Amino acid sequence: MIEISAQITADYKYAPLPMDVGKAREHKPNQIVRLKVYGVQKPGSVIQMNLYWACCQTVANVMNDLDRKEWNTKNKVDFGCRVELHFVDPELVIVRPDKSVQFHYRSIAFKNLKHIERCSYFDEAFKVMAKVIDNTVEMLQEMAKSNMKG
Repeated sequence: MIEISAQITADYKYAPLPMDVGKAREHKPNQIVRLKVYGVQKPGSVIQMNLYWACCQTVANVMNDLDRKEWNTKNKVDFGCRVELHFVDPELVIVRPDKSVQFHYRSIAFKNLKHIERCSYFDEAFKVMAKVIDNTVEMLQEMAKSNMKG
């Protein structure tokens, strides 16, 4: 399954946003696909989310080159940021009989997190990622944006 951000045109056709055209090409023209659609209030949210994932991939690439396996995939980088920022769901913290604690980390999906909360999370996550690769947030984002273009 892939996740693509798209715009619904006036005649109800779905057009992928420029940064997701490559992903959309994984399917053949006129192929029937199953969609799970939810609205995004602000187009900037999609751009910010895509920048976040591009930064995760950029950090993963750098860490892979350094043979640092704990942060060498974008999903590991994403999870590492959630752990570092203690981005947990307070309703799903479990204390076991042996006194160990298990946390459930919150989702950053559009449908699960308000815009302002997501923005705050991204601001802090970008700082964590930049620190991991010993760089500035601005440089990390520039590297990620250049990778997004091709």
